[in-house]
Amino acid sequence: MPKSKNRGGAKAHRKRVQRRNNQIKGVQRKFQEEYQKAMMEQLELMRKQLSGETENTEEVMSEEQPLNIKL
Repeated sequence: MPKSKNRGGAKAHRKRVQRRNNQIKGVQRKFQEEYQKAMMEQLELMRKQLSGETENTEEVMSEEQPLNIKL
């Protein structure tokens, strides 16, 4: 018996491929949302720094952290 028959044939293959593609899209969407959130936070810090709302810009610069995004 061919291996494709053991795995369920074309219908099962399409189902596996669709599940895999949906999983990849979900991970990409999650990464994009986290990246967007981190960028907005950095943008707000820069806006505060440039607008003069902060009294000491050195403190803002020392609080910067690298982007730590886990998939």
